[in-house]
Amino acid sequence: MNTQLNFKRGIRTTLFILVVILFLTVVLLPIYYIFLTAFAPSGKLFTVPLTYVPRSLAVARFQDIFGALPIARYMLNSTMLATLSTVLALTVSLLAAYAIARLDFPGANLVMIGLLASSMLPGTATVIPLFQMFQTLNLMDTLHGLLILYGSALLPITTWVLVSFLRQVPVEIEDAAKVDGASFFPLLWRIVLPVIRPGIATMFLINFIIGWNEFFTPLIFARGAGVKVITMALSEAQVIGARSEFDVSWGNMSAVAILTTIPVFIITLIFQRQIVEGITSGVFK
Repeated sequence: MNTQLNFKRGIRTTLFILVVILFLTVVLLPIYYIFLTAFAPSGKLFTVPLTYVPRSLAVARFQDIFGALPIARYMLNSTMLATLSTVLALTVSLLAAYAIARLDFPGANLVMIGLLASSMLPGTATVIPLFQMFQTLNLMDTLHGLLILYGSALLPITTWVLVSFLRQVPVEIEDAAKVDGASFFPLLWRIVLPVIRPGIATMFLINFIIGWNEFFTPLIFARGAGVKVITMALSEAQVIGARSEFDVSWGNMSAVAILTTIPVFIITLIFQRQIVEGITSGVFK
């Protein structure tokens, strides 16, 4: 009997390991090929058959990219926009989420449904009216214009998540603080925020990553050289060293993709525990 149970357990373990290996292969192989494309010499990109183990590596593409594009400026713009838009979205969403979770006003559920519906709209559905409005308000090609777009895009989901966290905070804690004479903002800062800190940290990291990876919005609303972000370098790098207008430099695009991915990868790797704990404690409980 024990032998049969051990045999079945071994089969399940083997199948599980095979599924994990298959999943990792599907996920990691494209990433590995991006690295291979970025560092492979120009004449070794499209060999037949494909070579997955390079014999030599080159950093010339990175030198060309840094020489042709203001990568440091692009990264600074991306960092500033991602950080400020995240802080803006968290500040506004916290106040809105507290009102929805604590104030029993008519239409609170309709507000939540409206936020969810607005987050489901594709960016292409609103780009034309937003473009016209930004032209009228002279917000095109400005960092503060991008900041408004980034922050407003993050508001709906951030509010939804923070409402779920706030509804888990016992009302008695706030009532006790009010009895002791705490006003609204000290109550929010000293009582509520420490309790929902995992949710705040989680949404800060997720929103920062979303803001850093944003491509469509700056592509439409920020064409000026001083307001471009790092993701826009993907479209600019493909023409560096191109021999014709139809020639695409996949190696340059892969090099920029690595520069874009590394900061997000490092942040996710460092704070992965906070992200998982915040999501599981605030959403799935």
